[in-house]
Order: sequence, then structure tokens, then C-alpha cells
Amino acid sequence: MKADTATLADVKLVLTAPRHVQTKRSGYGKAQVDFVSARMKFIDRTTSTTWTGTVGAARRLHVEAKRAERDREAAASRAATDEGGQA
Repeated sequence: MKADTATLADVKLVLTAPRHVQTKRSGYGKAQVDFVSARMKFIDRTTSTTWTGTVGAARRLHVEAKRAERDREAAASRAATDEGGQA
């Protein structure tokens, strides 16, 4: 992707970035801060470079959110298995 060309997928990625995910993962918190910072830089000074940074930060935030979701599902599955095994 060229830095000066916004694709619809990139715009959707930025607009659907998760605002808050309940997690204890520090990686998610860092990704969230990086995204908010990149987005503010883009808003303050719109350039192809700040857009590229915003898209990159949104991608990392989405990855961390998915990882946190998988971790929650795995913990719930383990809890259900433990509960079922003791019954």
C-alpha cells in the first residue's frame, strides 16, 4: 500500500478499532495508547505519514484485542472443563 493512498479497508480498520477491552494484558494497554496517540497526531497534522502510523497502530490494537478475546475464551473453557471434571 502506498503511504499516500487510503484504502477502504484501512479506513474501516481505523474506524472499528476497539475502544476498550477488559483485560489484564499490558500489551493491549500499550497498543491502545499507541493507537490513540497516532490518531491524535493524524488529527492534529493530517499527512500520509501520520495516516500510515494510525493504520499501523490500529492493526496492532486489533491484534491485541483478538489475543485478549482468545485468552478470555480459553480461560472460560478451562473453567468449564475444571467445573465439569469435579462434578
